[in-house]
Amino acid sequence: MWQPESSVPKPDRHVKEKNRRQKMKGLYQQLAAVVSPENSLEKSSNLDVLDHATNCIKQLEKNVSELKAKKDSLQLSVEIAVKESESGETLEINIVCGSDKKKLMKMHKIFQILEEGGAEVVSATNSTVDLKIYHTILCKV
Repeated sequence: MWQPESSVPKPDRHVKEKNRRQKMKGLYQQLAAVVSPENSLEKSSNLDVLDHATNCIKQLEKNVSELKAKKDSLQLSVEIAVKESESGETLEINIVCGSDKKKLMKMHKIFQILEEGGAEVVSATNSTVDLKIYHTILCKV
């Protein structure tokens, strides 16, 4: 038959509470080992362990966010736009790509292709904004 907790003998309550405290102590030790493998939190209070764990989680969330942004930038396709002047004498070529597109880092190959096609490269500039590189090439046709 069920008995109210107050009627549970005191030794049983003490044993249950002691087991609960031991389990919590073990869990805090496990948490300290995970968030601080160098054992700097071994003798820290439980509040310090929780504070450190909270800071670690926030840093991990920030890292995940930064890595997602970088991944998204690497998956960008290369965008190329070509504008011809009204006189037809010059071309403006605009190329936008992710910052890690190694192929476009070798601009001399692009210049070589343009020159083989009969264009003379007059100027070329690039700039980086966030995780994108913007290239602008002006050519005489």
